[in-house]
Amino acid sequence: MSDLKIINSATEDEKILIRHVLDLASQSFSSGRQRSSCFLDERQCALCEHALRSSGFNDYELTGGYENAVRRVIVFSGYGAKSVFTPVVFNYRDKDKLTHRDFLGALMSLNIKREMLGDILVNEKRAVVFVMNTVLPLVKDMTKVSRCGVTISYDFSADDIPEQEFEVIKATVSSLRLDSCLSAAIRQSREKTQELIRSKGVVLNHVETYNPSSRVEAGDVFSVRGLGKFVIGELGGLSKKDRIFITINKYK
Repeated sequence: MSDLKIINSATEDEKILIRHVLDLASQSFSSGRQRSSCFLDERQCALCEHALRSSGFNDYELTGGYENAVRRVIVFSGYGAKSVFTPVVFNYRDKDKLTHRDFLGALMSLNIKREMLGDILVNEKRAVVFVMNTVLPLVKDMTKVSRCGVTISYDFSADDIPEQEFEVIKATVSSLRLDSCLSAAIRQSREKTQELIRSKGVVLNHVETYNPSSRVEAGDVFSVRGLGKFVIGELGGLSKKDRIFITINKYK
């Protein structure tokens, strides 16, 4: 998926965000001071990175607190750079089964907007939420999440990062078209898959498409609401029937 396609798909709200991020870059460049965005989702990150590259801004960091973070902040460091967010650890009893939704709901009930929060990593007895420092005072005194008692600490470590698991799907496809690969991923006929793409659409590399003949390649990510998120893995050679060996990884 080309940068041009994703930038052309930007909504008015996304264009406002892009202008804001470019303004932050200009401010940091001219003043030498640190500037940063709030937390951005994957699509917003892709849009802003394209805009920054196109405008000649390359001195920035995209960080979410750990290597494979989904929600990330764009930081223009300048001089005297410091962290703009904090990983807050919520500790609770083993018998209290809290979810991502529980933590998000509790935090947003404090009038904290979603863009002030990064990833929420939920494990047994502990959960980590990446919080912009500007709203940290609203979070640090929390004692309950969904009627469960919690205590807060700041001892985030690599052990708190869950390993992403995939279901590995091995198949052969007639071509590297979206309909062929999605058909293999969801195990439906190509005809039904084409109808699905035209009616519901597929998000391919952060851009919604209704075109079954869209081309895909290794590393491309696509998702269908209600059916899952997938990434094209290895591409192999050809079978005896001239079909392409392919590996598709489905996010669990």
